[in-house]
Amino acid sequence: MSSPHPSAARITRSLNASLETLRRPLAVASAASDTAESTLLSANQAFFQVSGLNRESLRGRSLADCDGSLIDLRPLFDRDGRRRNWLVFHHAPSPNGDGPAISEAAAADKPKKRNSAAAAGGRGKKKPTGGGDGFRALVEGIPNGVLVHRDFKPLYANMACARRIGFDSGDALTAEPTLLPFLPIELHSVALRRHRRILAEGDPGPARVLRCLTRSGEPFWVEATETRILWQGSPAVLVSLSDVTRQVQMRRTELMLREAIDNLSDSFVLYDADLQVVLTNQRFHELFPFLPAQHAIIGRPMQELVEASVANNVVTDPRVWRDREQFIADFIADRLSNEACISEDAWPDGRWDMVKEQHTRSGGFVSVRTDITQRKRAEFALRDQESRLEQALAERSAQLKGILANIAQGVTVTAPDMRVLLVNQGFLDIFDIPEELGRPGVHVSEFVRQGLRNEHYPRAEVEAAGGEDAFVDQRLAAIARVTRSVDQRTLADGRVIEVRQQRLPDGCIVSTYNNITDRVHAERELQRQREKSYQNEKLTALGGLLAGVSHELNNPLSVVIGQAALLESMSTDSAMAERAMKVRIAADRCAKIVKTFLSMARQRPAARSAIQINHLIEDVLDLVTYQLNTTDVSISRDLAPDLPSVAGDSDQLSHILVNLFINAQQAMINSPRPHRLMISTSYLATSRQVRIVVRDTGPGIPEEIRSRIFDPFFTTKPAGHGTGVGLSVCHGMVTAHGGSISVENAASGGAVFTVLLPAGGMTRPELPEEVLLPHHSEERQILVVDDEPDITSFLVEILEAAGHSVDVASSGQTALSNLATRDYAAIICDLRMPHLDGPGLYGALSETKPHLLDRFIFITGDLLNERTDRFLKKSGRPCIEKPFMPNQIRGLVEEIAARQQD
Repeated sequence: MSSPHPSAARITRSLNASLETLRRPLAVASAASDTAESTLLSANQAFFQVSGLNRESLRGRSLADCDGSLIDLRPLFDRDGRRRNWLVFHHAPSPNGDGPAISEAAAADKPKKRNSAAAAGGRGKKKPTGGGDGFRALVEGIPNGVLVHRDFKPLYANMACARRIGFDSGDALTAEPTLLPFLPIELHSVALRRHRRILAEGDPGPARVLRCLTRSGEPFWVEATETRILWQGSPAVLVSLSDVTRQVQMRRTELMLREAIDNLSDSFVLYDADLQVVLTNQRFHELFPFLPAQHAIIGRPMQELVEASVANNVVTDPRVWRDREQFIADFIADRLSNEACISEDAWPDGRWDMVKEQHTRSGGFVSVRTDITQRKRAEFALRDQESRLEQALAERSAQLKGILANIAQGVTVTAPDMRVLLVNQGFLDIFDIPEELGRPGVHVSEFVRQGLRNEHYPRAEVEAAGGEDAFVDQRLAAIARVTRSVDQRTLADGRVIEVRQQRLPDGCIVSTYNNITDRVHAERELQRQREKSYQNEKLTALGGLLAGVSHELNNPLSVVIGQAALLESMSTDSAMAERAMKVRIAADRCAKIVKTFLSMARQRPAARSAIQINHLIEDVLDLVTYQLNTTDVSISRDLAPDLPSVAGDSDQLSHILVNLFINAQQAMINSPRPHRLMISTSYLATSRQVRIVVRDTGPGIPEEIRSRIFDPFFTTKPAGHGTGVGLSVCHGMVTAHGGSISVENAASGGAVFTVLLPAGGMTRPELPEEVLLPHHSEERQILVVDDEPDITSFLVEILEAAGHSVDVASSGQTALSNLATRDYAAIICDLRMPHLDGPGLYGALSETKPHLLDRFIFITGDLLNERTDRFLKKSGRPCIEKPFMPNQIRGLVEEIAARQQD
């Protein structure tokens, strides 16, 4: 064999002895089975004769060198069921003519012929002693195995024997050349010697238990009784086999169990139903050395062991000292009444045991002791440490409670089961919770229900959750998911509470509550002021740009308006007069728009008059209804009756509404129908404001751009479809009126613009300027100073039509030359001129001709310059903004002239 084995030599010797015994009629050899190619190990003389090999040429020869048709293999197993070798049978006839070398093996291929031979053994002329059909029928019917063999060649086997080995019938078993494969290799030598002794002496000896193998190598045990008999006239061995595999396995298991128990580190004792010792282990006797030894304690009653323990003072139960006999009686009674018990037992020397006692199913009783001395010492040390920590914690807790009770901030500590461990007074005060709910053990749900009673939760949230009970469950689920969070809760009364929550390693949740209402309001106001300042800065920059443009527009507009007014007043043709009026009205509208831009730039209040918002909305809708109808926009109105008037500029407010309506239409163009424009008004009595709400069914305004919607030049429209000025201008106009404009998205979709304007103000509506007919007054000398020829020619025409004599100066220097030689009844001077402007001319005359200062009338297209603004306030002289109407000029000239006469 290639791999070493502790009993290899002994196995080989046993196998060689077996081969030598099997001299006839078998030609047998052995071969290794644990190598890639099985090699021959040994053989009997018959094998050498039929194979032509000798002992020298046998070893190391592979089975592959043999003729496969002439050999037959049987596995050989050891006692553990591991295959160790092959038993090789040779089928070739003997060279000396003695017949087949393995007639039985050859007969294996002819089962019918073999069966006839076997039957002949039972029914032929030479019947075995005690044989016959009656004997065979009797043997076949018994449950025990019966086997007859000679030199381990099976001669007969009943069905019980054959099946136990793994064959379907006794004939199949007797066809095997030898029984040796069904015994472990280690037993071959012993079995052969016993077989020879029985055949020679006839004394089988006592019955014995044998370890046998099935044909597949599985071990089993039998109790074998052997007897020498004559079979067909020759000695043979009759074996009676009783299967004791189960008993052997149980015994082995019992021995293993006893060995395992004996090696336990825990003490073990087992009593029977009469409370007498059945089994102990070594550890038990180490703990109780005064008890009988392990081999002598079996059968001793429990009471004897307990009495000995008490007598040796190893029992620390205080009941022993009061009444020893009663303690022993109670101890045994407790063991009889309790099915299972786990307790801790102290030894006088300070050791500790955990005692586990349990009744068995058979009525017995088992007691196991485990040494827990180290654990108890650790527990005592830990308990002492915990006691010191508890004392320190109690002191700290008292300090903490004192601190928490005197802070305004709310604090709660909640256990994992949602019951409150700690609540301070600040929490009760913030949420108006009764003191009885602040005691430990109250469930968090009670706080939520109290909040519902105090109306701290918006009704919309409660209804959305499905009612109060569902809302409570929802809040509890949210708390259970908390790990770490910082949130703000807005109560129904408007207070804002900052809630900070942190889950501790033990599952508790620490929550703090801080009333930050004032801080939030301050932050919101600060943000509002920042946004307002930011918007004002942007609008101021825009106004600066528009002011320059407006100043350049005012001059030509003044000419258009003035000429149209003159044409309207002097025309005798009604059709021509009507045309002139239309030109004047259109130009006047342009002038008002320019003034609006200037008003934005100056950040000054717009011209005010009492305006009915509902009437203004209807007037604006008349202008845009046709345009809205072209895109299938339906209009719905919800205008509050008896709405107070608003002090404002009707042109600016109209401009705001037109922008909002047209923007809504453009937002709905690419949206699914229906397209609806909803306009509503209402009066907010608390803040004394008129509210205008314009809502559409468009896509709304994305959150990321909502804060920029009123920025100048910001637009979401494609190139060529918007400038981004409309809403910024609206914002400036509303702000100039002392109001506000905001935007948000409706819950059902679309944008909602809200305009708030202060109610009240002027009760007298602004009257349109009348076009006065030309009239002649006393002729006076007037000086017009302006660098714009169109303006000067227009003023000359107005004043000459009124009967005055007019001199023109195109600059301040020219005006000084004129004034050096003569005085004028009125001096009409532009504020902004190159080289020497209006204030410069005024200053020069204050030194040379101060009496002419009260005759100055200034005109300008832009009052944005702070220097000129301060100049006008200081001088107190009237200033007419371009474009102006003829009557304004004539009226001021007559007023100044009248003062001179007085």
